[in-house]
Amino acid sequence: MFKIDHRKSLLGFALIPLAIASGSIVSENLANAQNIRQTQQMLAQSVDWVGLFWQRRPKKRLASRGVVQPVCAISPGLVDTYKLWSDRPLFLWHSPGNNQDAQVVVRDYDSQEVVWQKSVKIADQQAAYDAEKPLEPGKFYQWQLSGSNNWTTFQVMEASDRQKIQSGLQALEQQLKSAKASPEEIALKKADFFINYEIQHTTETGTFHPWSDAFQILYQVETPSTSFVKQRADFVTNVCKPASAARNQAK
Repeated sequence: MFKIDHRKSLLGFALIPLAIASGSIVSENLANAQNIRQTQQMLAQSVDWVGLFWQRRPKKRLASRGVVQPVCAISPGLVDTYKLWSDRPLFLWHSPGNNQDAQVVVRDYDSQEVVWQKSVKIADQQAAYDAEKPLEPGKFYQWQLSGSNNWTTFQVMEASDRQKIQSGLQALEQQLKSAKASPEEIALKKADFFINYEIQHTTETGTFHPWSDAFQILYQVETPSTSFVKQRADFVTNVCKPASAARNQAK
């Protein structure tokens, strides 16, 4: 009788770790399911949210204000903040109907040494940094579209700040993919993440947001729909319009 009870006791102790492990798995699955449900609810309301997103408008940097130029440079460094997360930025400008040849030039801020340049058509209105070596975190650079007299200064964020954003983007993308979000929905949510991400300047007071990275995310969608392309183009070029004109277009 003693031996039987002893075996039962041993069996009971042996089942305890299994029960704990099973409980952990169940809790983890429940947490994942809850995250997915929350993301699905978020996407279910995306129609209204998307409309509001496309109406957002960044603040222009002081350096980008003034006399209207034939070519309106947009980013990086000209919307809300001079800082950006990407070490391979997308350079954007607006100049409808201008198909002249030009050069996008990036130089080191301190040494003035050219670190990258690319031949473009002005009508392309964009150029992706495609050098083998990425730009360095924490460093200041300047860029210019040939024909302009102005150099725009920008800074790649420090490595620690870049890692925080990278972690946030990865978690967001994982949730959205689990909820079967489309590539366009994922891009919009990641762009919104940047628009709402708060950063500080050492030389200015206030809170700033990396809009240049939000724009870049929107241009990384593969095979976007016609409506997405139009909304994206309007969204970006509104930076070059007076605030009153942008508001009237949104109505």
